[in-house]
Amino acid sequence: MITTAQKVFKDLGSGSWKTLYLVVGAEPFQASEIIKQFKNRFVKEETSQALNFEVWEGEGLNPNELLNSLDMLPGLFSAEEEVRFILCQRFDKAPAGSLETLQKYFSNPSITTVFLMMADKVDKRKSWYKAVEANGDVIEIREPYDREWPKWLGYFEKRHGKRIEPAAWEMLVAASGRCLSLLSSEIEKMAIYLNDKPTLQLADVQAMGAYSAGEDIFSLVEDIAMKRRAAALRKYDVLLRNGESDIKLLSIIVRQFRMIDQALRLTKRGVADPKVVASQIGAHPFFVSKIFEQMNKHSEDRLGNILDLLAQSDYQIKTGDGNLFEKFLVPYFSMN
Repeated sequence: MITTAQKVFKDLGSGSWKTLYLVVGAEPFQASEIIKQFKNRFVKEETSQALNFEVWEGEGLNPNELLNSLDMLPGLFSAEEEVRFILCQRFDKAPAGSLETLQKYFSNPSITTVFLMMADKVDKRKSWYKAVEANGDVIEIREPYDREWPKWLGYFEKRHGKRIEPAAWEMLVAASGRCLSLLSSEIEKMAIYLNDKPTLQLADVQAMGAYSAGEDIFSLVEDIAMKRRAAALRKYDVLLRNGESDIKLLSIIVRQFRMIDQALRLTKRGVADPKVVASQIGAHPFFVSKIFEQMNKHSEDRLGNILDLLAQSDYQIKTGDGNLFEKFLVPYFSMN
């Protein structure tokens, strides 16, 4: 069934869970939080880590080997209530034949295994997807719409044990460009800065310079999208020397190009109203004019190549195989 991350977290906390979970969407903060919550629930000790936890990669997936792992019973010396936790990253990259092979399992999953699949997008018409939906939970993640941001205020207050003043919250959201991964990073820094102080105020945000940092990051992303190579490389160097991480920068770049790609597809279907486009791609209407401008710099084929390059870069950087400069920026600016 279609559900929310919050509902799943509540179920995990009460000791109630399903054997199949499919997370659909490319929003990195929620994806990371979901994986963390599942690991906290099912991988508590070193024995669990060694015997009952495995990570698979969708690209080049061998379905028969995965089935053997899914059907394996928990370790001999595991506690009676323990289950195996299997995580598959980039499940949407799995070959079509692999998904067909796994469909039988999805219709009758092992009761001693929790299988969590992470996918940027899926075809809901496929029979394997319907089997997962019927026998497990599907969680769809994306950047929040405008009406949903107030709910996240309460989430971050509870997460960090701090009250956040409305004015401070608005500035942080604006500084993040309404991007959860960047917002989370900024609030994390704010919480450390506050130490024992119970309330995050507007003055604290201004003192930490969060607003200017956010502007610098999005200026970098705009330069990249507009193919302004020299300006982008200069800003990247400054941000890196100021302590920004490649993974965070990459997440913002991925989000921007996904929105550009979605906007291009909508305009090709005749959807040109900025408010309609904004609601469809999860952006504020104010930013849509910039997205349209950036969209005109790229053909549909080029955007497809860029998104493929970003997917490869994401995997390589997160596994320690290179950095944003060599894995994305150099090949991106070398494209025709």
